[in-house]
Amino acid sequence: MKKSEFERLVEKYRQGLLSGKEKELMDAWFEAMGQDEAYPLRTDAERDRLKQRVMTGVRGSRTSTPVRVWRIAASILLIAAASFAVWQYTAHQGYRPVLQELTASSAEGFVHKVLLDDGSLVWLKNNSSLTYPEKFTGEDRRVVLRGEALFEVAKDASHPFIIQCGELTTTVLGTSFNIKSNEKDIEVVVLTGKVSLTAQNDQQGIVVLPSEKAVYRKEMKQLAKVEAQPEESVASVSGTEYNMNFSQTRMVEAIRRIEQKFNVAISLTDPGMNNCIITANLTDQSLKKTLDVITLTLRAHYEVNGRIVTLTGTGCSE
Repeated sequence: MKKSEFERLVEKYRQGLLSGKEKELMDAWFEAMGQDEAYPLRTDAERDRLKQRVMTGVRGSRTSTPVRVWRIAASILLIAAASFAVWQYTAHQGYRPVLQELTASSAEGFVHKVLLDDGSLVWLKNNSSLTYPEKFTGEDRRVVLRGEALFEVAKDASHPFIIQCGELTTTVLGTSFNIKSNEKDIEVVVLTGKVSLTAQNDQQGIVVLPSEKAVYRKEMKQLAKVEAQPEESVASVSGTEYNMNFSQTRMVEAIRRIEQKFNVAISLTDPGMNNCIITANLTDQSLKKTLDVITLTLRAHYEVNGRIVTLTGTGCSE
């Protein structure tokens, strides 16, 4: 980096004329002064004195700026300039940081619950695995399933939820259904809502409604729809906390089940709310929808802070 370029940046910094990103880089440079192994500054006071000498040198003659400062500037600001160039390029290209991809799995005979970033719930069964991003971005929500799982997909009409299971692609907006894949076929049993299914050799696909089942025969590469048997729906939710149908249930019990299902802790400002009675079917509802119904019943309101939910109200007495 030439001295004139450095002086120009420092002078603009002194006058407060730098853009937001340029100022961040210069702030980082001044903070980094003295961290260079060849020119260590051991205290903040030493770093401040050097900063003043830089500013004074720029405002005065060029020769007054210490050689040591130029050498530090050449190394650190070169990195800063490169970082700024990368930032400008990625900002104009619509760059998104790469998010971590996670994988959850279940052991034989056990059901493992996975709570996704959008509020969707996945119940993994019998040596199954789910690969998913730590945070959903973009126009859709995509995951990969191997094995069997019950899905409770949070409703989001503008971001379809897409599950890739072998050669079968399942697309939904918000619904509940079970996918089971083995060596011979893939079965999809729909509990609520509707599901769109396509295969590699069948892009037109089919739409499956509640009480219906779709079967994809792997060897024949054939996708067909059949009527689901009642016992299949029962088996789909076995071992999960899917059923949230409350009938004349004390609120303390309903809250316990909600906490267990959504991995939250619910705090009541009035313990008397525990004795309220609720009758409502909250099956296949998101945490938000569930809390909306609960607070309507209690004539209360709620606040969510991370995994802590606070219910504030006066209970259910007239």
